[in-house]
Amino acid sequence: MVKITKITTQKNNIGRYNIFLDNGKGEKFGFGLDEDVLITSGITKGQEISEEALQSIIEKDAAHKCFTLALQYLSYRMRSKKEIKTYLLKKEQNPTHVEETLTRLEEQGYTDDASFAGAFVRTKVNTTSKGPLVIRKELQEKGITGAAADQAMTYYTFEKELEKAVKLAGSKLQTKAKKSHQEKIQLAQQQLLSKGFSSAAAKEAVSLALSDSDQDTDAELEAVRYQGDKLLRKYAQKAEGYELNQKIKMALYRKGFPMELIQKYIEEAKEKDLY
Repeated sequence: MVKITKITTQKNNIGRYNIFLDNGKGEKFGFGLDEDVLITSGITKGQEISEEALQSIIEKDAAHKCFTLALQYLSYRMRSKKEIKTYLLKKEQNPTHVEETLTRLEEQGYTDDASFAGAFVRTKVNTTSKGPLVIRKELQEKGITGAAADQAMTYYTFEKELEKAVKLAGSKLQTKAKKSHQEKIQLAQQQLLSKGFSSAAAKEAVSLALSDSDQDTDAELEAVRYQGDKLLRKYAQKAEGYELNQKIKMALYRKGFPMELIQKYIEEAKEKDLY
């Protein structure tokens, strides 16, 4: 048997107590105990208690600490069960206590993956430029799959996806980078795909963005001149005449410039004696 010799409050941790014990060899610190566990255990100063009973109380305190950590983690925002589990395990909590905590949280209404998923998707749709594929992947990373994920993603309708994609595509198409119009289209589609938009939405968004803006012929001509001059500097030391002409033509064509503008550039270059 062990005697409880003293119970004192911890100076820097309100709500926790120091339990001092004497097993026949003099008083020494035994363990810390949360106030709730102290009350429910019923231990008092001067009480004699078995080692087994003490270990049971210590185990209850560890479980209580795990639950308290989870509540603190939830106090900032909603969390998925997987997020909570990962957090608690990183805090080196006993895996058994972690599972007990998750069950208790759900029973008391602190966790609901379906509600979390719905709130998560709405927030992402309203505050980011991410497409549905990326958001669904993020849900999966947080442990939300199956019906809960499917239901949450219904908020991200194709209409919302298309509206967001058109804005992004329009911005990319209007860039002042000296690239061909066709290359800008390809880059706009690639950007949308990389952000998690479906291929159908990416194609339609670019098409709609194009119909809302006139193609700037002057800008296209400036771009072909810029790219053509770069190619001329690149190939002039290795080729000349017809061969140089063909190399530049094909390179500009691969960059998406229309043949009439390519021919115009070549004629201008010859007039300036760049060839």
